[in-house]
Amino acid sequence: MPSKDFSLQFKLDSRVYSKNSIVKCLYWYSEDFDISINLEDDHYYSIILISKKPLDQEGIEKLKGKLNQEFIDYNLRDIVSNETKTIRELIIAKAFSHGEYDEDPKGDFDDPIGIKFP
Repeated sequence: MPSKDFSLQFKLDSRVYSKNSIVKCLYWYSEDFDISINLEDDHYYSIILISKKPLDQEGIEKLKGKLNQEFIDYNLRDIVSNETKTIRELIIAKAFSHGEYDEDPKGDFDDPIGIKFP
């Protein structure tokens, strides 16, 4: 039997999950849930999802599993984005440069770092 007033409450560690990844993940649930996110004790986000539609037990279990996977996914995306920020900035700078960065690499094709002796 569907639960009319379903709510899900949980906490996420702010040292593991960034606020950006949490908000990006939960955005996709905003059509079906009222969402509350609060920082408690400087280390935990307290999150409450209140369903706008009735949910049965199977739907609740699917939701829990899906949320767990998506929090991991969005957190990983955030980590990769932060780790590759510099290289993306360099690529964009080169793409919009007017030849300032167009120089031939050192060495030649057979010896790209110039370590072979003559």
